[in-house]
Amino acid sequence: MSMEAVLQRGREGRGRAWMADAASEPPDEILVIAAIVGDLGAFDRLVLRYRPAVVRLAQSIVGREHAEDVAQDALLLAFKALPSIEEPRKFAAWLSTITRHRATRFSKRESTQQSRRVALDEVLIENLEALSEPVLERAEDDDLKQSLEAAPPSYALVLKMRFLDEMPMKRIAAFLGLPLSTVKWRLHQGKKFLRKQLERTAGT
Repeated sequence: MSMEAVLQRGREGRGRAWMADAASEPPDEILVIAAIVGDLGAFDRLVLRYRPAVVRLAQSIVGREHAEDVAQDALLLAFKALPSIEEPRKFAAWLSTITRHRATRFSKRESTQQSRRVALDEVLIENLEALSEPVLERAEDDDLKQSLEAAPPSYALVLKMRFLDEMPMKRIAAFLGLPLSTVKWRLHQGKKFLRKQLERTAGT
């Protein structure tokens, strides 16, 4: 199976991949070692596990229009560079660094004016009801969109990874290189921000 086919499978399967119990899956380092010795299926699982986060991170740097291209480029580079990884258990942080590097290079090459705000994926907006906050359930899509666009990028990125991509908080922390407590705090603050924004909109 070609690398492009692996990435395509990751794209098609991302929606349900996060539903699996992370505790029942092999740790990253096991999959990394298996992939290094030639098991493409192991890298396939890593792609399913982290591709949504790679796309979200790319969006936050280059915008939605170019995020898919940057994500594919970053994953291809990671596949080629995998034998050089020094600490397989830190695969998530390593992949995040590669993604940031590729996105930053793309942004500089394309335009110094490229937006660095997290773009909203309108196709997935309906899934935000997973936040299960009453004020969000009452909100119109346009109001919710405006609130997310106004959210600080660090909050918006964590919110999307957690609720749109159904990514476990521990995996978000590993990918972003943050303490779990920081991810929980950003998630909490982000939800508070959204509620305030939507309440303000509803009152006008």
